[in-house]
This record gives sequence, C-alpha cells and structure tokens, in this order.
Amino acid sequence: MKKIIILFILTLFIIGCNSKNKEVKKTKKETRKQKIVDTYKDLNNTKIGIYQEKQNKIELVTEYKTNIESGIDIGVFQIYPSNDKEVILENGFGNSFYNKWVSNNNYKNLKIGFNLKYTLDDNTQINHTILNPSTTITNKYIFTYLYDDYKNRNLGFYSHIEDKDYDEDSLFTSIKLYADDVKKLNSKIIFTVFTYDTEDDFENSNYRGNSSYQITICDINKTC
Repeated sequence: MKKIIILFILTLFIIGCNSKNKEVKKTKKETRKQKIVDTYKDLNNTKIGIYQEKQNKIELVTEYKTNIESGIDIGVFQIYPSNDKEVILENGFGNSFYNKWVSNNNYKNLKIGFNLKYTLDDNTQINHTILNPSTTITNKYIFTYLYDDYKNRNLGFYSHIEDKDYDEDSLFTSIKLYADDVKKLNSKIIFTVFTYDTEDDFENSNYRGNSSYQITICDINKTC
C-alpha cells in the first residue's frame, strides 16, 4: 500500500514538473515575442504629403470637401516628399518629384503606400491598404488608381499603373480616388499616405512607422 502511495505521489510530482516546465517555456516564448514587438523603432523620418496641382505649383491638402457620388471621381492627389504648404514646380511635376526623391540618400529603399478608412451605414468599418496595383480594388465602394508621373513625364496622356507595368522603379506620384458604390458611406474618409522600407513597418497589416501624412475627405451633402 505504501508503494502505491509513493508511486502516486511521484506521478503527481512528475506531472506537476512537466506542467510547470511547459508554463515556464510558454512564458519565456511570450516574453521573447513581446520584446520583439517592443523593440521596433522606425528610423525613416521621410516627409511625405498629399497635394493638389495648381498651375505651376502644388498645395498641401489638409481637408478635402467634395460631392461624393457613385460613378464619379472623388479627386486626384499628388504625392510629394514634403510638408511645405506649397511647392513651386519649376521644371514640371515629374522632374521636380524625382529630383526631390534622389536628394534623399535612402530613396532607393523606400516605397509609397496608402490607406483608406471609412464606415458604412451598417457600421461596417473599411480598412483598405494599397501597396501596389493589385491591391487598388479590394471592395465595391472606393477604387484607387496609381500613377507614375515621372515615368510618363514626356507624354501628354497616360494611364494608371497596372500589374504588368509595375516594378521596383515605379513611383506612386499621383493617386485617383473613384467612387464606385458609396450610397452606404456614413463617415468621413481618412486618407493616409506613408513611406516604408521593410515588413516590420506593419503590424496586423496596418502601417506603424513615422513617415506618413493624413487628411480627411468628406461629402458636402452628408458627412461634412
């Protein structure tokens, strides 16, 4: 009987030790994971802004008010590496943009991305991140079209960038927002542009770096 009791106690001890070891390993693993998240630091402080072209200059947009209707453009915006209220374009938009970027030593490692956030009538929240042409149309509400003004600087008319045209040298110098089906739109649109260099600039698919600029877009008949 004593042997049975001793064996039972030993079994409980072994099970307890194994459980404790598993808990310790799990805690250490979670701690290491937490440390990786906490040690993220973005060294990219590149200025970036959302502009609209006005003759020989571009002006920084802070809030954009328009009549948002299905089947028409919401607006066309220029993306420029600056936060100045206005930028004079002495040599045209394409050349000015490129010259500004090459003055930044890290420009070859940087990419431009966008994000749209808005809410529908049924409280559905849309969080749309655009990193390349294949991600421009992911829902039926707002489409985006990306343009490379520098690549097409000598052309009078050119189309948006498609997957077949996109490569590592593509510059998203302009973006057009098009209202496909916005009857259910029930909030302002939060429109953000950002620059990034590596995947750790995103957490849960959301940009978390330093280099970004954000504006609000509202419908003058509904959300302004």
